[in-house]
Amino acid sequence: MTPVADTGRPADPDGPLVVVLSGPGGAGKGTIARILAAADDSIRLSVSWTSRDRRTDDADDAYVFVDRATFEARRDEGGFIEWNEFLGCYYGTPVPGVDEGQVLLLEIDVAGGRQVMQSDPAALCLFVDAPDDDELRRRLVDRGDGTERADARIVEAARERTEAAGLGYTTVVNADLNRTVREVAALIAARLATKNLR
Repeated sequence: MTPVADTGRPADPDGPLVVVLSGPGGAGKGTIARILAAADDSIRLSVSWTSRDRRTDDADDAYVFVDRATFEARRDEGGFIEWNEFLGCYYGTPVPGVDEGQVLLLEIDVAGGRQVMQSDPAALCLFVDAPDDDELRRRLVDRGDGTERADARIVEAARERTEAAGLGYTTVVNADLNRTVREVAALIAARLATKNLR
């Protein structure tokens, strides 16, 4: 089934800087986002909403779990930056409750990033990637993906790289976590400085 999606509502030009972190599983985007948010009070990590059932292995803050009617009401009010329906369940990124001068990090896929770009052309979209497919495979296997699943994710990563490049994402290669966090922080600071000059 092809996901159904909407671009939500246009971004508030006086709102926060929206930073999209996309990339294959195992590239480190979630770790980078958590480190940045923990290190800087002006950076907020968005928590997506979903209508799917909570799984036993879901962290408490993995999603805001709601029923379909609640999700649809929020969507119809323009309460999502981006949303889609996949396998009968809704997923969406809520409109931020963050102030100007702050940063909202969204850890979403490239398709969601496309929607964010449409509603907020000033968004900073970063594609976090592993140095190469062998390293990505190692990371995936180390975190519990079987070899077959890791190989399927490698194929998907190649498709995502191509799509991200076509959309104008900036690629950040995560070979060393500390260096990558500094690089992403510098990219955010540069874009935030430009945004604040307007």
